[in-house]
Amino acid sequence: MSRKIAITIVQDNKTINKKYIDLLKQHYSVKLVNIDAIVIESFIDSELMIVQINLNDPNVITPLKALMALPERSHIPTLFLLREFSRREIIQASTLGATDYTTYPCPENNFLQLINNMIHKPEKKAWEQLSETQEEALKVSLKVVEKTFHNASLGLEVSQKDVKDSCNLIIEATAKDGLTDWMNAIRQHHDYTYRHSMMVCGYLLSFGMLLGVSKTDLQMLAVGGMIHDIGKAKTPLKILDKPTELTPEEINVIKKHPEDGRHILEKQNWDKVMIDIAAHHHEKLDGTGYPDGLKGTQISDAVRIASIANTFSGLTDKQPGKPAMTAEKAIERMLEMDDHLDFPLVLSFRDVVLPSKINIDQYKR
Repeated sequence: MSRKIAITIVQDNKTINKKYIDLLKQHYSVKLVNIDAIVIESFIDSELMIVQINLNDPNVITPLKALMALPERSHIPTLFLLREFSRREIIQASTLGATDYTTYPCPENNFLQLINNMIHKPEKKAWEQLSETQEEALKVSLKVVEKTFHNASLGLEVSQKDVKDSCNLIIEATAKDGLTDWMNAIRQHHDYTYRHSMMVCGYLLSFGMLLGVSKTDLQMLAVGGMIHDIGKAKTPLKILDKPTELTPEEINVIKKHPEDGRHILEKQNWDKVMIDIAAHHHEKLDGTGYPDGLKGTQISDAVRIASIANTFSGLTDKQPGKPAMTAEKAIERMLEMDDHLDFPLVLSFRDVVLPSKINIDQYKR
């Protein structure tokens, strides 16, 4: 019989929900350690560490910081189990060095899939395929997206220059090495909102290249994709990351994000095209979209293109409680949405995600 993969669980004395431990013991070799008693031998042979402590308790934060700083732990992915999806807990977990985080309880299948992904490191494998140029562009752009959403949530500056500069790096990396590996690495990012923003950015970049737009318009599309959901910075995380189906009331809260995005960008004098994309990417040609019920020619070309990329990403990306479609199925579904999406543009977009060769020579230095 093969040896079970080892997992170390670090807890404090105030841990309440421990049901997941019995679940893990069915599949892994589990070692339980109190944060005050942990030593290197507790985790040195583990493939994963799970931390379940009260992040609001300063008495456990100090020993946890010491643990996370140990060089022997640096190669071990660490999952933080949060009590709630609050920005305070997420920032605390990220600052301490969490590889990923989730709340518990959550659906068992989702939890086991997350554990499996962290142990087998699909994200690391995807990053290993990147060129140096692609890796640098991805690192910078992810930091910019995280900073942009964080600042927007607090009412701080959302830097148009930072976003444009990061998108220029993506354009340069794509012109040099293509977009496929870059997109594969993005798909492994744990946060859906950030991942979705970056995926839409990538799809719009590919679409722009396929359409042969100018470098200026290409930058506009990339930036529009990156910040189209900036209004979600104002949406409670417990709704954004809810692992089960949303209630009608929660859906109405989500639907406020285009209007919130418009206010965020207008307040800081962003380009009108960017504001248009953020405010109207959920409008539909038949006038049944939101927030303004725009119809037909009232919807700009930039918004029509962004709506297609946004819809495709939403259909094909993994989300809590929602299975992902294949690219083929998503395009089939979108071609049936001719009362919502621009049909000729969807036909053109099909060549982006079911690719023919995209000419990127014009964007090379």
